[in-house]
Amino acid sequence: MLSKEDIITLDKTHVKSAGEVLGRSLQDDPVSIHDIPDKIKRHAVMKHVFQMTCCLGVKYGETHATSLDLEGIAVWLPYISKEFKMIINLGCMLKSKMYKLGREAQKRIMPIEKYSTKVHREFVSGDHWYLQSLGVEPVHQGKGYGRLLMEYMLEKIDNSNPLPVFLETSTEINVKFYKRFGFEVVKEGVIPETDVEQWYLLRSAK
Repeated sequence: MLSKEDIITLDKTHVKSAGEVLGRSLQDDPVSIHDIPDKIKRHAVMKHVFQMTCCLGVKYGETHATSLDLEGIAVWLPYISKEFKMIINLGCMLKSKMYKLGREAQKRIMPIEKYSTKVHREFVSGDHWYLQSLGVEPVHQGKGYGRLLMEYMLEKIDNSNPLPVFLETSTEINVKFYKRFGFEVVKEGVIPETDVEQWYLLRSAK
């Protein structure tokens, strides 16, 4: 059984493989299904979305894996301004080949990104951490790897520079999971222009 001592911080050499793990773990998430309804295409290209987020995490935040075998991945980003996000997203989008999603998928993503950004700013505007992605390889789910990654980073935040943490999820069972770590739902509902139900959660600084 893995422990927090096995957790590693990823670098740019891990971005491709870590994105593939997240792609497989989240390829049938409600947001992923909305973005790319076609299952075959979604399973083929979803890795590019998460290679972009891993790129951001490695360059500007913290990206962890449960071990060198990458059973589970967590991407954490510090709060940054809109202008900075646009600049760094461009570089990571190109490196991760986001163009392979196609124009239709990118159009379908926009309402979710726009609304989620609005809610994010509404409930936390100062310095904070944002849990961008958390996923466990399907064959390893249910083994406590997600809990391990959460405990590791939250302890680090609490013991160094205590700050709030914000996240969103489109799966109700995940709400119960995050509440175990002190998160509270600040807003929930169906995102306008979509059929995706989303929960937004905030953990106060400890």
